[in-house]
Amino acid sequence: MKYGIKILVIALTGLLLSATAGAQGDSPRLTVVELFTSQGCSSCPPADATLKSLRDRPGILTLSWPVHYWDRLGWEDTFAHPHNAMRQTAYNKRLGRGGVFTPQMILDGNLQCVGSKPEKVRNSVEKARATERQDLMFDLSETPDGNLLLSLPETKIEGMVSVRIVWYLADAEVQIGDGENRGRVLHYTNVVRASDVAFDWKGDARTLTLKTADGLAAGADHVAILLQDEYGHGPIVGASSMALPAAQSGR
Repeated sequence: MKYGIKILVIALTGLLLSATAGAQGDSPRLTVVELFTSQGCSSCPPADATLKSLRDRPGILTLSWPVHYWDRLGWEDTFAHPHNAMRQTAYNKRLGRGGVFTPQMILDGNLQCVGSKPEKVRNSVEKARATERQDLMFDLSETPDGNLLLSLPETKIEGMVSVRIVWYLADAEVQIGDGENRGRVLHYTNVVRASDVAFDWKGDARTLTLKTADGLAAGADHVAILLQDEYGHGPIVGASSMALPAAQSGR
């Protein structure tokens, strides 16, 4: 999995950018539901299915982060990357939990639940949506040359937030040849193919150009932007996503 992201950052002084498609001010706040899952975990397929059911609900952004630590059970996860487990570990440390498990859902970077229990997931989603949080405006749009432009207007914020770029694949199927899920075909929703923090934002106006080719090279067809406190593993204070232009048009 490729985790390097080529970016172009341009500082803009004193300029407030107008909002277009994908801006937080024009659309309902997105509740971000992240699932840490594994192809080697027999409890994970029901959680994968629950995540898929959430994807089409308005105001929810789902992301699946496959982890590698169950590979020792006989099957090497084809989507897992150590960075995904590191993200899960950082979340659990901040939330005061002693370790990691699958399937685990993290909501808005601030709540957690067992992903294989639909009722708990539903309750956690409603709790997350009802929780007050800061929502930072930004814009994500396509450029004339088929790339993506992230526009962050000058904003008064306390401290700084991390700007995370997540390339993900909307749908995937994997035939499992060994381990606890041997013989099963697992269905993925919004599976992360690459992710990185672009920079820590202090509220100055900036634009960030994302190369569509980088997302496609990582095996993705969508991109998500997460604005997150505490060095990228704290509460999420802004989110947006869109299909990659090349994937959307078939170019």
